Amino acid sequence: MICLRCGYCCDHLDVMIVDPRAIRADGTIDPQRTSAMVSKPSDTRCPHLEFRDGMAACTIHELACYQGSPCQLFVQFGPEDDICILGGYFRSIRTPDDPA
Repeated sequence: MICLRCGYCCDHLDVMIVDPRAIRADGTIDPQRTSAMVSKPSDTRCPHLEFRDGMAACTIHELACYQGSPCQLFVQFGPEDDICILGGYFRSIRTPDDPA
């Protein structure tokens, strides 16, 4: 899938994310945290999401704590070289509060 960098998945999907309070300065998970993952409800913006020049960007994408996370492992059905179908769907139902 080719991500459209719209940020809609990060806003609209109900998913477990890396707890921002569990991330150490070196980008790893604090082993003292009893739970490194927290629930991000649908229609709640992910705290790791920011927009740069109108494009969605994950602030932890390059950190060690992102590896193996549900976000990193997310896949959808369809050809690898085709554009994201979820982005198109979320665009069709977007509200005035949505980004982009």
